[in-house]
Amino acid sequence: MCGIWGIANLNCRIDNKVLIKIIKKLMVLSEIRGKEASGVSILKGDKLSVLRKAKASHELLKDKDFKTLIQDRILAGSSEDTLVIGHSRLVTNGSQYRPENNQPVTKKNIALVHNGIIVNCDELWTNVEGMEKNFEVDSEIILELFHKYVSEGKSPDMAMKETFGRIQGMASVLSISQEKDCLVAATNNGSLYYCGSEDGNLIVFASEALILKKLLKDIPQLSPYLSPKNIQKMETGTYKIIYRKEHFLKKELEIIQDAKEITHTLRNDFKIQPESCKKYEIDFEKIRNIRRCKKCILPETMPFIEFDENGICNYCKTYKKIEYKGVGELNNWREKYEKNQENKSMVAFSGGRDSSYGLHYFVKEMGIKPIAYCYDWGMVTDLARRNQSRMCSQLGIEFVLISADIKKKRDNIRNNVLAWLKQPVLGMIPLFMAGDKHYFYYANKLCRDYHLQHVLLASNPYETTYFKTGFCGVKPDILNKVYNGLAVERLSEKNMIKLALFYGRQFIGNRKYINSSVLDTISAAGSFYVIPHNYFRLFDYIPWEEKNLERVLKDEYDWECANDTESTWRIGDGTAPFYNYIYCQVAGFTENDTFRSNQIREGMITREEALQLVYRDNEPRFESLKWYFDVIGLDMRMVLDVVNNMSRLY
Repeated sequence: MCGIWGIANLNCRIDNKVLIKIIKKLMVLSEIRGKEASGVSILKGDKLSVLRKAKASHELLKDKDFKTLIQDRILAGSSEDTLVIGHSRLVTNGSQYRPENNQPVTKKNIALVHNGIIVNCDELWTNVEGMEKNFEVDSEIILELFHKYVSEGKSPDMAMKETFGRIQGMASVLSISQEKDCLVAATNNGSLYYCGSEDGNLIVFASEALILKKLLKDIPQLSPYLSPKNIQKMETGTYKIIYRKEHFLKKELEIIQDAKEITHTLRNDFKIQPESCKKYEIDFEKIRNIRRCKKCILPETMPFIEFDENGICNYCKTYKKIEYKGVGELNNWREKYEKNQENKSMVAFSGGRDSSYGLHYFVKEMGIKPIAYCYDWGMVTDLARRNQSRMCSQLGIEFVLISADIKKKRDNIRNNVLAWLKQPVLGMIPLFMAGDKHYFYYANKLCRDYHLQHVLLASNPYETTYFKTGFCGVKPDILNKVYNGLAVERLSEKNMIKLALFYGRQFIGNRKYINSSVLDTISAAGSFYVIPHNYFRLFDYIPWEEKNLERVLKDEYDWECANDTESTWRIGDGTAPFYNYIYCQVAGFTENDTFRSNQIREGMITREEALQLVYRDNEPRFESLKWYFDVIGLDMRMVLDVVNNMSRLY
């Protein structure tokens, strides 16, 4: 998930000024994989220096401690072998505001940077003797295991191999051992690249090949030693060790970090207990009395719904069952794919249920070896990230992550929620999720940058949610014609104008919407409604089967589910519990109702089964709600009080 990089400069292959340029450029280029914290470690002479702070890399470059470190350890230092590793952090386990959780993680004269998540770290801390847990960050377990095996007399590369044999989850690491005077590189999913000189005296590492290509392009002084032709991928399960030529007996460790935990945002004192949650429960007895379609389960509160004399809704009457292209056509596509040697692909991989199954299917059933891609805009949950880690490590798939400026994105969400609370209107709820739509922009950009021919999707064809624009007064196009369920949910030009006018009126009537998020929202709308979405969609060819998906993921990958719902849908999306809570509390239905209604129309489940499922899945997810309000910095009680005081549509 994070960005890691490293440099081994032996026999003074490059001078110190060029080395500094490399360090700074790698920091900036790696930042796209994580902006919540960053750090660097330098082993030169007998001293291992580690600097880490809760700042993005571009901010760390301006930090006085970084400038002092570079001056003292690089510029003013003598000409000696130098090992450097660095990290751009996307936070999962362990707050970045506790200094010791940031990377490089340092213990026992070892510094380590890690990209990925170790999903069995709790089990290892419990079952492996002789290890001491001091931090919250999961990367510490790699460092402890590595030190344990080195202490037992194993060589650094064998110690790392033993370590990778114990951990579960995606891991690419670079580690500097001061005791052994070496840098060790390892990966279990191929998300680590390197480029070395012919004599092996200069080697540069990065999480992505593209980072190394840009580095070589931007620093021409490297051209005598490194060539883009020599960029190599570290294959799954491989280990690389680089020793310094000189060895030092005296060992000195220097750690530079913020002195104490930083106070950063509001934290809720709301306790997830029956007595505190009771006030915010949903009255399902009233919701059960809402009139619903006799065929599907759409309620009378659904925008633009109409019932005929038999109680059948117009959404059912205009629906046409999905016509799949079939396994034969899918096999034909795969054969063409295999014949074209230039064919390379990328799987859109959010860590949710459908994209996880899609990654499995493309790799295991179709024999494709794609890279996996995720755009993290700050609402990808830790659960989703752990499932991404599980699957990429087991399948040996390289994972390319684009991280937004998560702090800025969450500030935008908070500003829009606060604006909405002033004048709560159901049609404005999608503004909370506008920040995720850049997913399409970056998917297209990655295709160009990596020269990929295909973006592979496994999106659920039954997830259409026309009520979101319906609450804006925009009548769904599907009600005007017979609808093929496979059609992409994008608005006609006429309805786009209506939607824009609705948002314009809301912005004029509520100036709080004119905030830091405006430009981001406009570009997000362009990403969703304007740019091409020419993607290969798995479920255009084969049926989406919920029970089979869940069985494969749980049985073959130990796929993790949420603690606060039995549903496996939307559990990787941090925004879904909040907006579905509003829709259910105010309109008496959620996305689950439209999703299950489509399943009924396809003959996949009965109406009675659908009702049971929506009453189960529409229950408030208070643990997830608390996470949401914690990370955007709003008081949970205050927000839910406003929602509960809204007029009901039923």
